[in-house]
Amino acid sequence: MIKHITVMTAAVLAATGVFAQSSERQAITDSKPQVRAQAKVAAKAQGKVAPASGDTSRTAEGGSVGTDVAAVAGEKRHQTRDERKPNRRKPVPGGTPE
Repeated sequence: MIKHITVMTAAVLAATGVFAQSSERQAITDSKPQVRAQAKVAAKAQGKVAPASGDTSRTAEGGSVGTDVAAVAGEKRHQTRDERKPNRRKPVPGGTPE
């Protein structure tokens, strides 16, 4: 029984050694899709600057309300908050009360 286990272990190790050495193949770099992709990259115009991303171009400076639809709707809700919830406590400036 131990001989069988030893032989099987040796066979598994030999098989994994063969597979491990076969991974040294070079990548195929001259296939049609690869050549097409490299041509597409080479044809791309150089020197274009991407526009600013995120909300930096839409947000007003100085903490004022922005001009997008969500900001206008939020400001409208803020203005009518006291009428909608008359018994609500006013927020305390300066953070969480202790």
